[in-house]
This record gives sequence, C-alpha cells and structure tokens, in this order.
Amino acid sequence: MSGLSPLRGWLSVLLLFLGEAKFQASTITLGEHLRWGYTSKFGYSTGTGNYSLRLRVSDEAKLAGNGRFNQNVTLFLETYLDEDWNEVMSIEDPCQRKKKSRSSMSVSVPLDGRWSETLRRTVRNNVRSHIWYFAVLDCAKKTENSRKFEYEMTHLNEGGSHFTVETRWTLPSNVLSLVCFVAFSGLFAKRCLAEMTSVGRLHMVIWALVVVVAMQLLAQSLHALHLWRYSYNGTGVRPFEILAEISFILSQLVQSALLLLIGYGYTLIPVDVDPATVLLTFGISAVVHIILVLLIKAEDSADKFHDYEGLAGKTLLALRLASFAVFLWCLKSTMTGAPYRIRGLLSMFAFVGALYFIGPPFLVMLVSVFAPYWRPPILNTSLMLLQIGTAWWLHNQFLSRGEYFKVSELNSSSLPGGTPRSPRTPLESPTRSPQRDKRD
Repeated sequence: MSGLSPLRGWLSVLLLFLGEAKFQASTITLGEHLRWGYTSKFGYSTGTGNYSLRLRVSDEAKLAGNGRFNQNVTLFLETYLDEDWNEVMSIEDPCQRKKKSRSSMSVSVPLDGRWSETLRRTVRNNVRSHIWYFAVLDCAKKTENSRKFEYEMTHLNEGGSHFTVETRWTLPSNVLSLVCFVAFSGLFAKRCLAEMTSVGRLHMVIWALVVVVAMQLLAQSLHALHLWRYSYNGTGVRPFEILAEISFILSQLVQSALLLLIGYGYTLIPVDVDPATVLLTFGISAVVHIILVLLIKAEDSADKFHDYEGLAGKTLLALRLASFAVFLWCLKSTMTGAPYRIRGLLSMFAFVGALYFIGPPFLVMLVSVFAPYWRPPILNTSLMLLQIGTAWWLHNQFLSRGEYFKVSELNSSSLPGGTPRSPRTPLESPTRSPQRDKRD
C-alpha cells in the first residue's frame, strides 16, 4: 500500500490544479541545500484581498524525523510584488531574497505530521492591480536534512471574489460567448435540417462540422457551469472543467482535420482518402493532445500566466505549426494542375487555414507585451473568436450555394437524383479545365 501513496499524492495535486481554483495544494522540499520554496502567485485587484496558509510535514518526512515528533520547525512565508520578482529571482542566495520581500510571517510546523495553525493575512493594492508571489523560507537552518512539506493556500480578492484579477471577467465573457454560440448553433442546425430536407442526407464534411459545433457548445456550456459554481465555492466543478478542456481540444482537432482534408483535395478532386487511416491518425493525435491539455492544467510556476507558457503548452503550439506545414504541403500538391476555379477557392482556404493554424502562436507572442494580468483574458478571448469564426466561415462554405458548393461534391449530391461525384461520372468535374470544355 505504501507504493500507492505517492501515486495518490500526485493525482490529488493534478486534480487540484485542473481548475482555476483559489485553493492551491502541493508540496515543497526544504533542507540543507534548499532554503527557499515557491508556493503560489495570485493577481489581486485594487483594494484589500486576503490569503491563508497552513503546512505540515509529509508522511515520508515524518518517518524520517528520528522520533522528534514533539518538536516544531519554524518556517517563514515571504511575499513579493510582481515589479520586484525578476530582481528577486536574480539573487542567487535564497536567504538574501528576504530583503526584497514585502512581508515576512513565521509559521511553526509540528514534526508529527499535524497541520500548523492557519496563517491569515491581507494584501492591499492602492493604485493598480498586482500579481503577488508567495514563497516559504527556512534560513534558520532548522531542517538539516531535506524535508518535504505539504501546504494548502487560499486567496480571496476584494469583496470575497475567488477569481484572480486576470480571470475576473471570465464568467461574464464566457456566458456572453455561450449565448452567441447557442444562437449560431441554432442557425447552423436550421440550415442543416434544410439541407437534409432538400437532399435527403448531409455530406461528410457537414457532419464533421456538426461534431465541431457540438463539441464546442459542450465545452463552453461545461466551462460556464464550472465558472458559475466556482464563483460561489472557489473550486468549481472540476470534472466539468476537465471535460470542457477535452471537448474544446477535440473540437479544434476535428476542425483542423477538416481543413487538412480539404487542402488535400477531398471533395474537390478525385483523391484516395482511407477512412481507417484518417481515424487512426486522428485517434493518436487526440490522445496526445488530451495528455498535453492535462499536463498544462497540472503545471504551475511563477512565470506561467496562461496555458501556453509551460512546456506542454509550447508543445501544443509546435504541433499547431507542424499542422500548418502539412496544410501548406497539401495545398501545394492539390493546386498543382488543378483548374483555375479550384485554385482560386484553395487560395481562400489557404488564407483561412493560415489564420487558424498560426493564429495561436502569433497571439501568444502578441500578448507577451501586455501586463501579466491582461494576457489570459486577451489570449482566451482571441482564441475563442478564432475557433468560432472559423466554424462560421466553414458553415457558410458548406451550406450556401457559393463557390465551394459549385466546384465540389456537394453540388452533385444536392441535385435531384444526384449521386456523390466520382472520377467516372463527374458533373461539372473539378478536373476539367476551361480549355477542355471549349474543345468538347
């Protein structure tokens, strides 16, 4: 059973970080060579906020306590302001960082594994919002050997809000985007039903977009419910948040696959697309992306202000750029020898695809010029608009009688008695050039 304890501990920490909760719990190690340990950061708005902290010796450290269970070790909680943080981290001697702290409070931690008394303090910002950083110090060298401490820390903003300053508008903005997306989903469903009534079925690309819209709607609904509950209890409904993140990333993957397939020539020219290969590739990619999303939510560092600043987030951006490279290769192959009308259509797809694939990396670089507490709302709102905007554009391409409809399989399958286009029985075949039509 002892072998399962570390696993349970890691799972507990992972679940605690999966939501943007005001309650944080983790472990730090202090000892002979580790006198300073970062615990958390929190964005406080103007006014008076508060925080609390309690610590205890972990089970492993308690067993190594040599029977000194009746003793206590005194640690210090240090607070640092965002404008001093870079200078703090440039000081090599951790004990000298104390000079830059805005406050220092002692905490007496029992060595028998009991929790210390809860330390409660306030933070006040008079002029503007600030990110406050918290670290635990042991410069009295009372822990000669390395010792692991568990800690629990809570933060509240002015008025008792559980949201940090960078997430204070998250709930209303998410509800607003949800309302707009519900309206779009209703319009999309209406057009799909009209297409179904007219043709008798929906083309595969339309079904793929149905999956995109449905998963996006599910993600936003679950996220809104999580945030609504979070506004009351500071922890939200973490299963909802996990499912929302998974739904959102899968929605992006399906939309990316749709762009890649059309760039490859699917529905535009006769191409061999093996469904089994597509599903296998998508399944592997989905597993990788879900793991990365969970790792992103589990990451916590002093320098991370949004999902893409950690290693897992940067890996997601790298995969996005790799998808863009594949998209360009597909477009180049399809446009070679394609009729003029299809080349013009693919040029438009190239523009939209470029925005979709390289938009997130560009936005991550763009928001870096803003103050840390402005980066998450700007980035999250922009990414949401990018996802919804792409879905809106694709739905217009698939369900209107525009250029894509005229040169793709959707045209032949929508005619009375029509069948999906094939190389043997083309109707206004995309492979026919204007010159060939004149000769005929």
